[in-house]
Amino acid sequence: MNGFDTEFKDLRDFILKITYRIWEEGGIDRIRDYYGETAPFKTGLNVTNSVEDVVRSTRETLQMFPDRQLYGEDVIGAENPVGTYYSSHRILSTMTHEGDGAFGPPTGKKVVTRTIADCICRENQVVDEWLVRDQSAILLQLGVDPETFGEKLAQADRTGGIPVADPEALVARWTGPPDSGPIQGTAKRIADSYQAVWEAGDFGALIDTHDRAYQGFAPGGELLYGRDGLVNFLTGIRAAITDTVYQVHHWIEQRENEKNPRIALRWSVAGTHLGVGRFGSPTGSPVVILAMSHLELQHGLVVREYHGIDELSIWTQIAANKG
Repeated sequence: MNGFDTEFKDLRDFILKITYRIWEEGGIDRIRDYYGETAPFKTGLNVTNSVEDVVRSTRETLQMFPDRQLYGEDVIGAENPVGTYYSSHRILSTMTHEGDGAFGPPTGKKVVTRTIADCICRENQVVDEWLVRDQSAILLQLGVDPETFGEKLAQADRTGGIPVADPEALVARWTGPPDSGPIQGTAKRIADSYQAVWEAGDFGALIDTHDRAYQGFAPGGELLYGRDGLVNFLTGIRAAITDTVYQVHHWIEQRENEKNPRIALRWSVAGTHLGVGRFGSPTGSPVVILAMSHLELQHGLVVREYHGIDELSIWTQIAANKG
């Protein structure tokens, strides 16, 4: 790898090794070695710009889930320009709720959840990161209602004088750099089908991009079986959030020997909570979905898809805007 220590064979090796050292070896202080001092860290709920915030957040998570294991399911990446690498890392985590923290007193319950983290890496360090964790899956397994928890977070922000993020700021949070260029090839065909779904309600567009034997992994730990399962999932969101605008902010299409082609997308949908669907009674709240997806293809069609959507962020936006 250009500009990286020789111990790292490639981007996948770098990402998996530093993740293991930080989380499973307990090397929290090594975050200062592997993250830039002012590296932005962006989620649907907040933004930080200090490595010390990453250290604190990691420490708090391990306080709650000390036995957390992070299984690197895939790393989709690209180098552009030379020496700058973009990684989209999908993680399956298993853990036990054994400590106090944001999710309340320990319950002893086992939890499984997925995360997608997009990182810009340069000279042995992560210098920018976007992350989506399936927090609704965590909450549901702990016996906590995501809507109620979102209301709690919104109230805490109000009490602390933290302003509600406007939709434009949220979409801007999910934009570049780096510029992955005009979307093209299979990735463009899939993005076009999703634009037809989100903006025109044309679910038939998925016939040309998604296999009938499709399998999807949705927020809340939900499994989607067949193309019909995908349509039902998307219908629930689109029924709730109307006037939607879909944007792809970054894309990678990767083809490697002995693997199916894979695509990583960082995308957003902005709209208004005006309908009855996945998010309860309409409130009129503006809503922005900040998301990432990993897609696996066979014969040009999507056969597996991982929808990185943090529904807790959506519930929090709804609660914050309805006062």
